Amino acid sequence: MALDNFPQKAAVVEALIFSSRKMIKKETLLKITELEEFKLDKILEYLEEKYQKGDSGIQLKCYNNRYVFQTKEIFSDYIEKLFDITKVSSLSTAALETLAIVAYRQPVTRTEIEEIRGVRVSGTLNTLCKYELIEEIGRKDTIGNPIIYGTTDHFLEYLDIEHLSELPEIERVEKLFAEEIEEAAEDIREEKINEEQINDKDE
Repeated sequence: MALDNFPQKAAVVEALIFSSRKMIKKETLLKITELEEFKLDKILEYLEEKYQKGDSGIQLKCYNNRYVFQTKEIFSDYIEKLFDITKVSSLSTAALETLAIVAYRQPVTRTEIEEIRGVRVSGTLNTLCKYELIEEIGRKDTIGNPIIYGTTDHFLEYLDIEHLSELPEIERVEKLFAEEIEEAAEDIREEKINEEQINDKDE
């Protein structure tokens, strides 16, 4: 089918992004539509503006030159009801720390991560791979050829950033982790105090 006008071209790109089971590469859109890159860029910009309007429940997002339609965050409560989500899973502090190391030190091996964290991380790496936040990207050219890990495009989507260059400064991340750990420790202390008070009353 020949693409004769802008609305028709935009509709085709829109349909391709909507139909893709995963984020679709810009190169794939160029190949299928046979559009010139500058024309595709105009269409993508048009679609982003079209869905960003307040009367639309979805939006077009870009992560590392890959495109996907998402529901807007303000409607998350309704989406959770649709899928009967009673508890939203979140990553543990240990997983977040490991993920941060991979993000800022990639490509990085399991041993290198363990040297930084001071604990074994095999299970944590498996969890992060399961959630498609990190992936095996090759082998290090050293003794034993250990696996090296890097982040995925889904990781960018998880943080809602387009490129790794948008990651916050490492010092800010380390401060956030320190604050999170301190909050967790404070919660434990409060729970312990409450338990002691309850035990004193029982006695």
